[in-house]
Amino acid sequence: MIYLSSLRAKKLAKQLTKSIRINLYVFISIFLLAICFLSSNVKAQYTQYQIKGAMVYNFAKYVNWPPQIFGNKNLIIAVLGDNPFGEDLERIVKGRKANNRSVEIRYGRSIEDIKGSHIVFFCRSEESLIEEILKEYKSRFILTIGDDIEDFCQLGGIINISYRDKKPSFIINLEAAQKAGLVIDTKLLQLAEEFIRNGQNRQ
Repeated sequence: MIYLSSLRAKKLAKQLTKSIRINLYVFISIFLLAICFLSSNVKAQYTQYQIKGAMVYNFAKYVNWPPQIFGNKNLIIAVLGDNPFGEDLERIVKGRKANNRSVEIRYGRSIEDIKGSHIVFFCRSEESLIEEILKEYKSRFILTIGDDIEDFCQLGGIINISYRDKKPSFIINLEAAQKAGLVIDTKLLQLAEEFIRNGQNRQ
């Protein structure tokens, strides 16, 4: 079992984000080790959705929204569909901030349920309806994230997360992000497996 002090874990995570080419799994693992230390002496073995939850939280730190859309509100992450995280996503964000704001988690089954959210995580249960939902979901300033949903970015979603052979990766649709009025930090672009710009996939 490996445990790191909170201070050392944060320092390591900061150093990792500075590198030009960074191993995504290592980045997420360091972040989760810090959580393990702070919450209790949990084994350093992570489930798929603990890793994906950490990715979603970190995306929130590397995407910029126009400050005026927040007002005095928290940054809100919504999970649309059958929640695959259990309570892990709430544990990950508890007591932490993104974009200098506290993070709030909401769950919903419809667009109406998650109005006012800044990030929407689309669960696999919604895969058959994804094209219809994305067309209807025309609100600006919303970061849309798919749970390994086929053609999610091609259909207009912004980030699609994959976890295969115990390795996390993600694709970014830069064009969709720009249309949504969001600015993605270059550090996050460097971590992406590929990104879409002007309708073309680039690695």
